Amino acid sequence: MKKILFIILLGTITVSAQNTKLDAFKKSIKLSENFKYGEATKTLLDIYNSYSDDYLVNLRLGWLYYVTKDYKTSEKYYNKAVKISSNSPEALLGLTLPLSKEGNWDKIVSIYKSILDKNPHNYTANLRLGQIYFNNKNYLNAKMLFETIQKDSPTNFDANLYLGWTYYYLGNSSKANQYFTNALIAAPNNISALQGLKLTK
Repeated sequence: MKKILFIILLGTITVSAQNTKLDAFKKSIKLSENFKYGEATKTLLDIYNSYSDDYLVNLRLGWLYYVTKDYKTSEKYYNKAVKISSNSPEALLGLTLPLSKEGNWDKIVSIYKSILDKNPHNYTANLRLGQIYFNNKNYLNAKMLFETIQKDSPTNFDANLYLGWTYYYLGNSSKANQYFTNALIAAPNNISALQGLKLTK
């Protein structure tokens, strides 16, 4: 009988704890929707001692500190979320946000590569790393990443547009024209794609 009562009590405590977390998230999200980011952050910090090892709490705090431009604190919570759930790319992608504001591109490239080592088809890592290579005029490496996206999703606008410009800079106007055309099918009035199509006619 005592064992049954203990199990019931434990279940009640667990449900109560989850309700506390859920209530805090609901309140925090509503506050952030009204741009009250400081209050939204405080709502989660008020329960943090009980949820310091909770992935979602740390992930959310990482985001909230990022939007309030406290990049070091944002990194702290994103890093904690990464440690809690090391197999999920979500927190790693979040971590690139404050790092980008600090100009830590070497670390960002390392993060994207680590994500792609586990999942070569991760859309965001392929796109963002491809954009970094493209901006650094490393067109061959950029092409491989954009092609991965385009093969997975042939109608993807970003992949087609970047492939158009990548092939243009690699001197292949025919292939560039093909991808600019694909991009314009997805976004007929896109200025960049229209310019690229004109250059490759």
